[in-house]
Parts: sequence; C-alpha cells; structure tokens
Amino acid sequence: MESKSPSQSKLPKSATPQKSSQAEPAGTPTTPAPQSWMPWLAAASSVAMLWLTGPTGMGSLGAGSNRLGEFLWPFAFVALVPLFWLVRSQASVWKRPVYLAFFAYYFLSLQGLRHAHPLMILPLIALAGYLAIYPLWFVACLKYFPNVGRKMGMGGNVLWAATLWVGGEWIRNYFATGISVLMLGHTLVDMPGPLLVQIADLGGTYAVSFLLVIVNAGMAEAFFALRESRRPDLEPQFASGPPQAPKWKSSVAVASIALALASLYGAFRLNEKCEPSSTTFLLVGRDEQTEYQQDIHREIAIYQSYAQQTIQAVAEWDQPIDAVVWPESMLSGGQPWLIAEPDLVVPRQPGESQANFSPQEFRRLIEQSQGDFTTRSVMFLDALKSSGRPAPALIGGCGIVRYGAVPQQFSGVLQINPQGQVAETYAKNHLVMFGEYIPLIKSIPVLRDYVPPGLGLDAGTGPQIFEVAGLRVLPNLCIETAVERISVNHLAELRTNPPNVIVTLTNDVWFDHTAVVDHHLRCAQMVAIGCRRPILSSANGGPTAWIDSSGRVVEKVPYDQAGTILATPAIDERTSLYSRLGSWPAGMAAIILLIASLQCVRTRRSIPSSVRTATD
Repeated sequence: MESKSPSQSKLPKSATPQKSSQAEPAGTPTTPAPQSWMPWLAAASSVAMLWLTGPTGMGSLGAGSNRLGEFLWPFAFVALVPLFWLVRSQASVWKRPVYLAFFAYYFLSLQGLRHAHPLMILPLIALAGYLAIYPLWFVACLKYFPNVGRKMGMGGNVLWAATLWVGGEWIRNYFATGISVLMLGHTLVDMPGPLLVQIADLGGTYAVSFLLVIVNAGMAEAFFALRESRRPDLEPQFASGPPQAPKWKSSVAVASIALALASLYGAFRLNEKCEPSSTTFLLVGRDEQTEYQQDIHREIAIYQSYAQQTIQAVAEWDQPIDAVVWPESMLSGGQPWLIAEPDLVVPRQPGESQANFSPQEFRRLIEQSQGDFTTRSVMFLDALKSSGRPAPALIGGCGIVRYGAVPQQFSGVLQINPQGQVAETYAKNHLVMFGEYIPLIKSIPVLRDYVPPGLGLDAGTGPQIFEVAGLRVLPNLCIETAVERISVNHLAELRTNPPNVIVTLTNDVWFDHTAVVDHHLRCAQMVAIGCRRPILSSANGGPTAWIDSSGRVVEKVPYDQAGTILATPAIDERTSLYSRLGSWPAGMAAIILLIASLQCVRTRRSIPSSVRTATD
C-alpha cells in the first residue's frame, strides 16, 4: 500500500495532484491548502483595517460619528496585504470571504443612507453588493493572471497591482451614474499635514489610491519573502517559483521611492503661498429635520429658522459680509423659482384633455410668483441691513421650474443680489438615482405624468459662475462633491476664466449624523486638492465647513448643531494637472483591467477542471 506524505494527506480530494498531458498554467498554486478559516480571517482583517482608517459613526446604532482616521490612518499602508496573501494562497474557498467581507464593509460604512427613506434599505443593500464586486475583481485578476507583473521588470508586481485597483475605481466612478465615496485614497485624508494626499492635484484621488496599492504590494512582497526565508521547507507559492531576492527588493524599492517622492511633492505644495482675500462668506448651517414629502408649512418654518439665525449672526459680526450661503433646498420656503421660456406651453394636469389657462394667463401667474419671491428676498435682506452695514448677496439652494415646450424641474442654486433680484441660477448636473429620478421613467408616456414629487427632476447641463465681490464662485449641489469628476469637469470647461472658489450646498440631515456625512466631507477635501480651489460647504445636518485649497479643514460646525462660519478664502492661482488632463490616465488603467479580465477568463478555461475546483 502506497503511503502519503503529510502534506498530501491534508489536501482536499478535489485538489489532489492528478496526471495530465497539459502543463499547468503559470500561476497555478502548488502549496498545500491553508485552513478553511484562514481566507475568512484574511478578508476580515483587510476590511477591518480599512474601516478603522475612516469615520466609523453608526448614528442611531451607537456612538455617533467619529474620525478614527485621524489616528489610525497608517493602517491604510497594510490594509490590502491580506488580499495579496489570498492571491498567493491555495485556499479552496476565497471568493465568498472576499465578497462578503467587503459587502459588510460598504454596508456598515454607508448604513446611514437607510435613514433617508424606509425603502432605502433595498438600494443600500444593492449598493454594498455592487461595490463589493470591485475588490473581488481585483483579487481574481491577480490570482488568475499573476505573472504579468513579474515580466514587467523592476517593481512590476506593485505597478501591475496598482493599475488594476485604480482601473476598478475608475469604472465604478462612471458606471451606473458613478460614486467616488470610499475610494482607497480617502483613507489618508485625515493624516497630519495632510502630506501624501497633495498628489491628488496630479491625478485626483486615483493618484493617492495608486500610491497606497504600491506601498501595500511592496509590504506584501517583503512579508512573503521574509516568511519563505524563515521557512525553507515551504513549497514554491507559484509554478514559476518563489519571489527571488532581486524581485521583492525591487518592489520594496519602488514603493519606498514612490512614498518619498509623494512626501517631497506634498511638502512642496503645502509650503506654497496663496494670495489673501478680503471677500467674506457667511456659511450658515443648521440641523433642521426634513421629510421626503414635506408640506409647505414645514418648508416655511425651515426658511424662517434660517432667516432668524442669519439676521442674528450678521448683527454679531463686526465686518461687512459679501455673501450669505444657505444649504440645499433651504431657500425655497415652499416657493420655487419659476421661469417662463419663450416657447412656453401650458402644462396639462394628469387626466385633463386641455390646459386650464391660456399662455398669457400662465405667464402672468409666473410673473406674480416671481414678484412674491422677490418681495420676500427684499424683506429678508432689508432685515440684514438693520445693523447699519450694506446687505450681502444671498446664495442658497432652491427648486427651479422652467416652463418651455416641456416643463422641467431642477434642484438648483440661486444667487440673489443685494437688491433682492435673482442674478444667476445653477441647475444640479448630477442627480441621485431613485432619490431624484428613476431611469427611463420619463420615456414611458403612461407613467411620466404620475411621477411622485421629487422623482421627476431634470439634470442641468453645465457649470455656472456667480460673481461675488470680485471673486468668481462655482456653485455645486448635494452629492456633486461626492462624484469627483463633476467639479473637475466644470473647471476644465471654465479653464479660460476659472473660478476662485467652489461653494457646495447640501442637505445631509437625511443621514442622521452617521459616517456618511464624514465620507461626504472627505470627498470635498479631495476635490479641493484635485481642483486647487478652496471649498465652502454650507449644509443642513452635515459638513458646514471651510476647506482650503490643500484639503485642510479650516473651520467646521458640528453636524448636530446650528452655527455659522465667516470664511475669507484665499485666492489660489495654481492650475492642477488633474483639472487639465481629467481622469484619462485612470481610464487607461480601466482598459488594462478589462483586457486582463478577458485574459483571465481564457486562462481560467484552460485550467483542468480538477485543478480549477481546488483554486476556486
């Protein structure tokens, strides 16, 4: 009777080596399978370290929002090492641990979304399930296609891994409307300085993610080499043999050089001086609870609360204020701004065969509404002049309805001049799927007339500039700072006469002070660096904050309190490479990821079924 070696006796039956006329493809593991619990531990360790580098507020589940990333950000440099172990291991089960661990990570990090509406739990589950695909995709490409990095020469392993990860981030930032929250690069926003994230003006958050994967991959290479040097009895991890000393040393060298260059660049950027400005913005933030379908009386009450707080704050400051900034929707007060286009067609009510008004009558109604809106604005601005100073301009979130050939509803921003007249408007470019629109529903004639209020919004088509005391202001609304490309694309369109400051208005009270609010703030900080423009954020129940053009939070109002910030943002004349080039380098990484994925499928199909079962 033939005896088995100890290592063979531990192999699962499906993984027992079998004779085959085909040579096993490069990358096929040959080491004994680890214990079944080890892949679960590896995946859980990775997501635990990522979670600790970020805001961990659990809202109504517990301790409220806190930013552990201020102290635990170094975990970002090793958080992916367990995933690289999974790539090299012969674990028979690895897909399920990776997917479920990252599903839990995204679900817990974004669980505050469920507070917006009782039905939001379903989109939350779908979003977490969707985002968890990308880490699994990353591990799969490295596992089934591992030798490309080795063939690339010095440091190829780390560069290959970083390219695949950033390619996945680019795809998720564009596919299915896109979302930039919880990118790997955001884990370093809270580091002191913030030194390393200054490279975001070269390639956005993608550049910081690229750096972090390089460092993680270098750490993993060094760990594996050290482990194998201390355990000479271990079998080679891959058919091509264990990492040779020059290979892993080159990976560590590339990671060290990248880290050093990023640090030097960050120090250089942080030491550059910006021109002081005398233009003052009063950012007003409160914590007014809102409802998904809110009655007009509640909207009026919220408007009055903001007006009273603003009047009191303006009276307390001993210097003139050029512009008051209110959050998203807070300026409406139950009265959207109506616009009559030259091609106005009077809309019909659902079920009616003809309109109730003639075009002339409808235009008069719109003019009357505009007059009422202006009268209210004049009264409010007159109250601000009671302190003896000139009235400021008012920038606030307000609904906008344009009546043309087809009525259009927008979530917008108005600039009201000191005389109470609406000077400029901006219509939100990026809408929230299922929160502000349902895909394709307006293309279905039977359904489009029955869209619930708030779900029939239209998207704006480009940026707008507000002039405030000599400064050019770029308005931004709601989640647009959490979709990084929006502000970057706006700057690219305005490159001949770029804005001096970005003003973002948001209503984050929906998320009940959970970590979602902090994640939103992190996104705004990275946008400030990527665009090299200060960001002034006015929020209801969210990040009312003054962020400088290096991503540092100069001042912030606590999320659950009412407060004001008097901001005098500095003028930064630097033009970032990111705003010139956009994200096409990360887009090239996405193409490489897709090509690698196709090759992975081909390689996977070429593996004998007996071996394939053992490496799933």
